[in-house]
Amino acid sequence: MPPAIFIDSLVLSSMYILMASGLVLVFSIMGILNFAHGQFYMLGAYAIFYLFQQAGINFFVSLALSAAIVGFVGILIERYIMRPIGQPVQAVVITIALISVFEGLITLIAGPAPRSVTSAFPGTVSIAGVSLSSERLATVIIAVLLIAALYLFIQRTRLGLALRAAAQQPVAAGLFGIQVARVSTLVMGIGCGLAALAGAIMAPMFYVDPWIGGQPLVMALLAIVIGGMGSLGGAVVGGIILGMIGSIVAYYIGFWSQLISFGIVIVILLFRPQGLFGQSEK
Repeated sequence: MPPAIFIDSLVLSSMYILMASGLVLVFSIMGILNFAHGQFYMLGAYAIFYLFQQAGINFFVSLALSAAIVGFVGILIERYIMRPIGQPVQAVVITIALISVFEGLITLIAGPAPRSVTSAFPGTVSIAGVSLSSERLATVIIAVLLIAALYLFIQRTRLGLALRAAAQQPVAAGLFGIQVARVSTLVMGIGCGLAALAGAIMAPMFYVDPWIGGQPLVMALLAIVIGGMGSLGGAVVGGIILGMIGSIVAYYIGFWSQLISFGIVIVILLFRPQGLFGQSEK
C-alpha cells in the first residue's frame, strides 16, 4: 500500500474520530443523538475560513477560537432550547430542525458559493525517501494530540470523573453533589467544539460550503454504531475502521468503499447488535 494512501486513511480516521467522540459524549450524558452535529462541523470550517483565511489570525489560535465559538453556540442551544424542553425525543427533533436553520443562516451570511482555505502547512516532507503532504501529516498529528487530550481529560481530571459518573449513574451522581444539568451543558459545548475542530482542520483540504456537514455526520454515526453507542473507545476504533475503508478500499476498487462501509456495519450488528465495545442490555 502506498504511504500516501495510508496517510489519507489516517486523515479520514481523524475526522471520523473527532466527530464520533463528540456524538458519543452528548449521547452518553444527555441521551440524545445530535443530528445537527454535521452542521457544527460546517460552522467550524467557516470559522477557520474567516479567522485564519480572512482575518489572518495564527492557524492554531484560529483552531482554538473556532472550537470555543462553536462550543459556546452549543452551550446556548442546550441551555435555552433543549433544557427547557426536557424530553429527549423532542430534543432530537430540535437538532433535526437546527440542520436547516444553520444551513440557511450560513447561506444568507456567507453565500452558497464554495470557499477554499489556504493550507497552513504547504509543501511536502520526505520520509524514508517518500514525499508526503505536509498538510495531511500535520492534520494527523493535530488530531492525535486532540484525541489524546480528550482521553486525559476524561480519565485524569475531576471534571472528567464527574462526566463519567453522570453518564453511568446520573441519579447517584446527583446524590454525590454532581450537578447533572451543568454537566450536560458542558458536554454539549465540548461535543460541538470537537465537531468544529474536525471541520476546521479538514477545511484546508476540502472546499467549504453550507452543506458539507452531511457526509461527516453519516460516517460518525456509522463509527459509533460499529464501536458501540456510548463507548468513547469504540468511537475511536469505529473511526479508524471507516477511515481505512474510505481510503484504502477506494484506492483499489473506487466507489465501492461506501457500500463496503455499510456492509461492515450490517455484519457487525448481526453478530453484535450493541457494537464492538457496547454493553448488552441483557
